[in-house]
Amino acid sequence: MIPLIIKVLVVTAAAQVSATFCNLTEESGNHQCYGSVGESLSLHLTANRAEEKITLKKGDNRILYIKTGEDWRSKLHQDYVNRSEFLNNGTFRLDSVIEDDSGDYQLDIFNSEGTKLRVVNMQLEIQAPVSEPVLSHLCLHHGETMVTCSSERDGLQYSWTLNGQNLTRSVAYVHYQNTTTSVIILKSDVTGTLTCMVQNKVSSSNSTIHLLACPVFSSQIHFVIVTVAIALAVGTLVLLLAVFVGINRLCGKLRFLHTTSGCSNDEGAAVVYTEVFNKRKREVNQKATEMVEYGEIKMAASLNEEESPKNQRDMEMTTNQTYDTSFLTTFGRT
Repeated sequence: MIPLIIKVLVVTAAAQVSATFCNLTEESGNHQCYGSVGESLSLHLTANRAEEKITLKKGDNRILYIKTGEDWRSKLHQDYVNRSEFLNNGTFRLDSVIEDDSGDYQLDIFNSEGTKLRVVNMQLEIQAPVSEPVLSHLCLHHGETMVTCSSERDGLQYSWTLNGQNLTRSVAYVHYQNTTTSVIILKSDVTGTLTCMVQNKVSSSNSTIHLLACPVFSSQIHFVIVTVAIALAVGTLVLLLAVFVGINRLCGKLRFLHTTSGCSNDEGAAVVYTEVFNKRKREVNQKATEMVEYGEIKMAASLNEEESPKNQRDMEMTTNQTYDTSFLTTFGRT
């Protein structure tokens, strides 16, 4: 399956649902009411409050107590003093509701004699307005169109229309939906204006896209595309290998030319210097050795225990003169 992403025009719209009014004047029973975060919520408690006592509680906390001829504000819970109002028609209005206002409420109505007339239980749920839905569009390889609609907030409900008509199985395959996303797959060659609407109990919003026909990818085209991709990958690897081998050969030739050109590095210079130094040292040692050997030969020739003392002294003087002359001659050369 090869998806193809196509840009489409998206049009969005939002609207508030009139769900911030709850009528509790009916007979005793249970009521489900909704409010929108940040908006006003009106609770119609009684149609005629003459000679009646009204008590409104949330859980165990009394919010409102009204008695004929008394100021209702003095009996209002402190958390509601600055954001509520009781109207003459028996409606209690709560401004700027928050999520903490959600919960179970009980309304008790008494007559002037203290007899309980009605008991009304109300479950209040405060919801945030829905965000504008985001649409994405994919073309599948058989020409189908997959469209995804996403939004945020709790209690979302999705609905789809094509050219103003509800979707049917004749144009759509799948309709998948969870708490934040709705997905449909349209059949091939389906075109027109597609609208996704998302709503909860207090608000709604919608987005629209204009669909074009998706191209159909046959099995042969798919095989050709895969083959071309593989060929390009192999060709790229071969080219990189050839460049690598060429660079290695070029570097080898450059090293060969550099070696045969007579240039020497620091290591070669050190070797030549060592050889010259050792040669001079050997020449000095050879000269010193010849001087010592020459003196030893003269001295050895002049020693004879059987000669007379006079001749011996003459020989010693001659040897000393010869040694001095050799010594001076050697150091003179140096």
